[in-house]
Amino acid sequence: MKVVFIINEKAGNGAAMRKWSYLEKSLQIPYQIEFTAYPGHATKIAKRYANSAIVQSEKYLLIAIGGDGTVHEVVQGILENKEVCIGAIGAGSGNDFGRGYETFKTAAEIEAYVKQHSVGQLMDIGTMQRNGDTYYFVNNAGIGIDAYIAKEANESKLKQYFNILRLGKLTYIYFLLKALLNFKTFSAKVVHNGQEKVFEKVWLVVASNQPYFGGGMKVSPYSIPNDHHIELTIVYAISRLKLLFLFSTVFFGKHTRLKAVQQYSAKEFKVEIHNEVKAHTDGEFAGKTKEYESIHFGVINKAWQLARKSS
Repeated sequence: MKVVFIINEKAGNGAAMRKWSYLEKSLQIPYQIEFTAYPGHATKIAKRYANSAIVQSEKYLLIAIGGDGTVHEVVQGILENKEVCIGAIGAGSGNDFGRGYETFKTAAEIEAYVKQHSVGQLMDIGTMQRNGDTYYFVNNAGIGIDAYIAKEANESKLKQYFNILRLGKLTYIYFLLKALLNFKTFSAKVVHNGQEKVFEKVWLVVASNQPYFGGGMKVSPYSIPNDHHIELTIVYAISRLKLLFLFSTVFFGKHTRLKAVQQYSAKEFKVEIHNEVKAHTDGEFAGKTKEYESIHFGVINKAWQLARKSS
């Protein structure tokens, strides 16, 4: 099995490089290393190694060192490739992937996996289709205030400052407070399993493949990344002040008890958005919806392999 580290040097304001510096001192196995240079680069790197794995009929372990965005890109590059397993070492501001999936922490764990394992655990991947384009997500995809927050945070220098102070979790909270003053709610129609319902004064619609988003918020407590379903969470018809309280309960997954929260589980959803609203996949901006645009959420079963430390 060949091992390749794909590192986002900018992740976590240097956290990725600090972790790599510590890791490489202990590694006792052969490996290759790649550094990303621009958005989308990790996907291109992963595709190159995925193609090599097929041509050579050899197993590859690609380990992403960075934030959720880096893992998101690497997984996109190897979809439905049986020769490649994905591992990760979280080094971003949110690191929600590491909360929902098993990740590596030490060189010894990586070496043990390479020596003892040849396959990984098959995982699903979520899809968001809009305007003829398909977006993928390993964690979640959202429309509404969460996408607004993600875009603001990713474009702000404050995110870097929080990471320098090792207060990355505060990034989402800070921009949530800012969004509460500026975000305008919207209307949406949700269709699933032959049923439909219109929601007014919607704050967000989130499709989840695992429980966490926003730096540890347990938005979808019952999501399992390999059960061939996705969960849809709608937060609607609630005041700004009560929404702030609601978000404080999300860290513990208690928000699902509130009347302002509706959750469904299915293999696919159609969501018609009645206003212009921002969208994201795994915290990466995915454009703005048009009025009355239809968005399709779905899931691809057994789309990629996760390297697991234990059998």
